[in-house]
Amino acid sequence: MKRILVVDDEEDMLWMLQRKLNKNMSNVKILAAHSGEEALKILAANRINLVITDINMPGINGLDLLIEIKNSYPETGVMIMTAYPSGAYKDKAMMNGSLRFIEKPFDIHDLREQVREVLSKDEHFRGVVDGIELIDIVQFNGLSKSTSVLKVKTADSEGMIFFKDGAVIHAMCDQVTGEEAFYKIIAFQGGTIENMRGVESPMESIGKNIDALLIEGATRTDHSNIETEKAEQIMALKAAKDHGAQDDVPGPVNIQSLGKEQQTCEEEEMNKIEEILSEFTSIDGVHTACLVGRDGFILNHIARQNVDPEMVGAIASSGFGSAYSMGGQLGQGDLTMTMIEYENGPVMFAPVGAEAFLVIVADKETNLGWVRLSIKKNSQTIAQNVSL
Repeated sequence: MKRILVVDDEEDMLWMLQRKLNKNMSNVKILAAHSGEEALKILAANRINLVITDINMPGINGLDLLIEIKNSYPETGVMIMTAYPSGAYKDKAMMNGSLRFIEKPFDIHDLREQVREVLSKDEHFRGVVDGIELIDIVQFNGLSKSTSVLKVKTADSEGMIFFKDGAVIHAMCDQVTGEEAFYKIIAFQGGTIENMRGVESPMESIGKNIDALLIEGATRTDHSNIETEKAEQIMALKAAKDHGAQDDVPGPVNIQSLGKEQQTCEEEEMNKIEEILSEFTSIDGVHTACLVGRDGFILNHIARQNVDPEMVGAIASSGFGSAYSMGGQLGQGDLTMTMIEYENGPVMFAPVGAEAFLVIVADKETNLGWVRLSIKKNSQTIAQNVSL
C-alpha cells in the first residue's frame, strides 16, 4: 500500500484531494494534514511515499516542511502546490531537480497522472542538494515570498543565501559575497540545508531577479566539471612554475622560508585573539565570543555547542550596522559599544578597529561590568592583531 500525504490549510482543497486524488488507484491511501506541524506528526508515525504540500501556510510553511523531509525522510517524494507562477521552473534547465511543481488552479486528472508517474518510478529526494537540485530549494524559497536565510553546508564549504520578500539580495560563501557567492553555493555537491525565517541580510549585494540568477546558476553548474578540470590544470602549472622560480632565487633570500615565517606570524596573531576570546568566555555567564568582520564573516570565535557562529556573524552584522548608523544620524559620534537585552540574557557589540567588531552573548545573570572592562582592555590589542 502506497501512502500519500496532502498538506494544505485550505479546507476545501484538502477535502477534494483526500476524496478524489486516488480514484482508480486501489493501492493508494490518502492522508491529510491541515498544517506543517500536523504533517510532521503524520510523517513520524507512518511511512509516506509522497507528500503533496502547499507552499504558503501559517506556522511551518511548505519550505520548512520540505527541508525537514529532505533531512529526515529522504526516501519520501515531494510535490509542491503554488499559486505563484514562475517562468524559471518551466524552463527545462529548472526541471533537472527532483521536485515537481503544481500550479494552482490545477486539473485533478493531470495531478492524478503525475502522481501515478511518481509512484511508479518510486521517485524520492535523491539528495536534493546534489548539484543543480539546490535550485529547486532556492526557487521554492522565492515563491514563498519570505524574508529568510538559506544555509547550505558541505564537508568543505558553507554558504548562506539571503532572501527579502522572496528576492535574493545577498549571498556569502568562503569569503566571497554577492552573485559569485550565490553561484558557488548553487554548485555545491551534497550537504545539508537549513532555512531560518525572519533573518535580515547584513547588506544588499545582488540586484538580479531570482529567475535570472537561477538560469545562470543552472548554466554554470552544467559546465562545472569542465571548469573544475581547467582550474586544476592551471593551478598545477602555476605551482610548477612557482617551484622553479624559487629554485632560481639568488643569494641568501629563501622565499619558502619567508612564506613559513609569514604563516607563523599569522598563526601567532590568531592564537592571541583566541586567548582574548577565552578571557571573555571565562567570565561567569558568557558562553559565546565572536570576532566578526564588518561584512558579516566570522574571523574567530569561541561558542557554546548549540550556537552557530556563522549565523551569529551574519545576523550581528545587520544589528551592528544599524546601531552604528543610528549614532551618526543622531549626531552621537562613533559607536563604542551597544547592548540588546533579551529574555535569556544580553548580546553586546563593540567595534575593534575599522573593519571588525566583537559580539558577546551571555546569560542574564552575567556581571556586565566585567564584560565592559574586558572589552575596553582588549579592543586595541585585537585591532592590532586582526588580519582582514
